Amino acid sequence: MKRILILVLVAGLSTAVFFLPAPDVDETPVITTTVPDAEPSIQAFALCPWASTAGSLEGLLAVMAPDDASATLTFPSSGEVRDTRRLDLEGLAGLTFDLGSMPFEGQMPSVVEFTADASVGVLGYDELSLVGAGCASSVPKIWLLPGGSTRPGDRLELQLFNPFPEDARVTIFMTNENDFEPEPSLEAVTVNALSWRTIDISAKLPLRESLSAIIEVEKGVVIPAFLQIGPEDSALWTGVERSERWEFPLVTTGGLEAALVLSNPTALDVGFSVDRFGTKTDEEDLIEGVVEAGKHVRIPLDELIAEPSGLQVRADGLLGAVIVGESEQARAVTAGAHVLASSWLIPGLGSLPDADHELWILNTSAEQVTVTYAALNANGTDRTEKVAVTAGSMRRINLSVTDVSGIFVQATAPITVGASMRRGTAVAYLSPVPLPEP
Repeated sequence: MKRILILVLVAGLSTAVFFLPAPDVDETPVITTTVPDAEPSIQAFALCPWASTAGSLEGLLAVMAPDDASATLTFPSSGEVRDTRRLDLEGLAGLTFDLGSMPFEGQMPSVVEFTADASVGVLGYDELSLVGAGCASSVPKIWLLPGGSTRPGDRLELQLFNPFPEDARVTIFMTNENDFEPEPSLEAVTVNALSWRTIDISAKLPLRESLSAIIEVEKGVVIPAFLQIGPEDSALWTGVERSERWEFPLVTTGGLEAALVLSNPTALDVGFSVDRFGTKTDEEDLIEGVVEAGKHVRIPLDELIAEPSGLQVRADGLLGAVIVGESEQARAVTAGAHVLASSWLIPGLGSLPDADHELWILNTSAEQVTVTYAALNANGTDRTEKVAVTAGSMRRINLSVTDVSGIFVQATAPITVGASMRRGTAVAYLSPVPLPEP
């Protein structure tokens, strides 16, 4: 049994997390050690901090709903609403909205409001690049963005989206693989109302192998995302919240070298352990370590995992967690799942006809689970399949679907799911969304 002990010297940083439906004004955070609500919950809105048709990029929004729902898409810019669109879904269905149909180009972060539970994902692609990310349905006061890099050949951009009609203010704390990164220009950053701000982290902190951000929202509401731009492909991921447990059904695909990045925004050291779940075997305590106060650790996984595997991270405090995948051509990042659910929506999976689509299912329980998955389009279910996932194992499924809006997954017991797309040499990790238990 392999074990690694991770120790990092750090200084402290106190934080708090609030989940708010609307912006607050200059409210002082309260220190808390409670775990965020562990029940899956889809709100009546989705906030997409990055979407683009800049240059050669094509972009789309994938919208899915388990029941009848209408979605209103709003595109703010420079303090005004540039455009709105309405989509109607009947029953369990999905729609894709082509961002190239808008009467403007370039950056177009968006707000999506629903009449019932639904979810949204973003895709962007051109000949060499493929990116995908989820849209936020909660607005914590502390966001974590682990997993960035500004090494030679890579550029890292921080996108800050303010979807509300009042200015917001954030302070950004950066850490590299060894220490804090004092950067005065990242203190008290204003994000104008109904607008966004893009910060070139590479220009401020160049030649860092590993960078993570802790974003404290001091006023209003801000949704952050990292865009990691490589020589060919790029990776996009939205900020994550904090949890004591993370599961990664997807660790690597397409020949990407994988690393697990854990971020600790609290004033206390947090111990953790990582268990591996393969297609045939599992391994408890594959990794053990400590993420000390206010820092992050980046753990290469290639020498530890010889077969396709899922991971479970268990911590004695609140952490953020992502998996980073890299090759000479490709970049991909995904956040872990911090809740288990029997039903999942995966917006965007299967939407590009010239891509390979993979579904990853992780069952960390002691019982076998039967999983049904269905491709969805505007007319509802396009194709349905059923598989068994044995106890304590991960299963990868190559999907033979094209031109659908996403995948609906339903299991006989709570599981976690992952999703990936490959198009040429480019890879994207998508963001499955758990549905509340009935």
